[in-house]
Amino acid sequence: MMLAATTVISVAVAPSAQAAPAPTPVRYTGGPYVAMGDSRASGGFFTPTPDYFLGCKRSAFNYPTIVAALTLPRRFVDTSCAGAQAPDLYANGQHTNAGWKPPQVHLVPRDAQLITVSIGGNDMRWGAILGQCTTAPFTDRFCRSNRRLAAEVGWRVARMENRVTPALRAIRRKAPHAQIIVVGIGGFMGTHGCWPMVPISDPDVRWMNRVFDRAGDALRRATAKVDGTFVDANRLSAGHDPCNLITPWYESALSNRIAYPYHINQAGAIAVAAMVNGVIRR
Repeated sequence: MMLAATTVISVAVAPSAQAAPAPTPVRYTGGPYVAMGDSRASGGFFTPTPDYFLGCKRSAFNYPTIVAALTLPRRFVDTSCAGAQAPDLYANGQHTNAGWKPPQVHLVPRDAQLITVSIGGNDMRWGAILGQCTTAPFTDRFCRSNRRLAAEVGWRVARMENRVTPALRAIRRKAPHAQIIVVGIGGFMGTHGCWPMVPISDPDVRWMNRVFDRAGDALRRATAKVDGTFVDANRLSAGHDPCNLITPWYESALSNRIAYPYHINQAGAIAVAAMVNGVIRR
């Protein structure tokens, strides 16, 4: 009698114990491509396009546009918007100087094959860290040895990861078979400063670079949770910070004409597009 009861219970439990297989991202064959994210995706270059003046500062030749030129999707949707935070991608929508923008995920089709995401910088608010390290020539703020600032970096990076993770999961639910490629933040801190373009002491510049490495590692973890691919733009941009006066991919603190300070310039957009194109599975 006891054996029979045990058998019935095991039969009843077995089906629920088998989890449904996770959706597998498909190989890219020219299907819909959606670009999402903040100003690193929208560009922030000063180009006279309607999308630039409609609140999102979306430039004519941002890196998603270049990716689209390289991949030739049947449909290209650019939802990127300067100032976006992770909740703006899927929950809140975004208030801009040209009105409210709906959550970016609303424009993602279920049959999307490729989605690029640049997000996290505004959630982390890296500028609040960087601002504590700027200094006059030949002086030093010693950010690298500031314990209070180290703790602040820790909670800012954790906050970013905790906000980006549900955003990526919402994107995955909307497009279960898409390749999701997340582009990391950073790239504009090298191995030394160059006042007034990067007004930070050399040791603190190197410390800030490691801060962005930590931020990238957090984004990598969030990306792995949705079976996505992470592009480590900070490490891959080595040598192309604003102190490189010949081939910089990022603008300096003084930028007010080409792009936002410490943001990707046109050469940087081409470089990031090449990074993304190089990891697409075909």
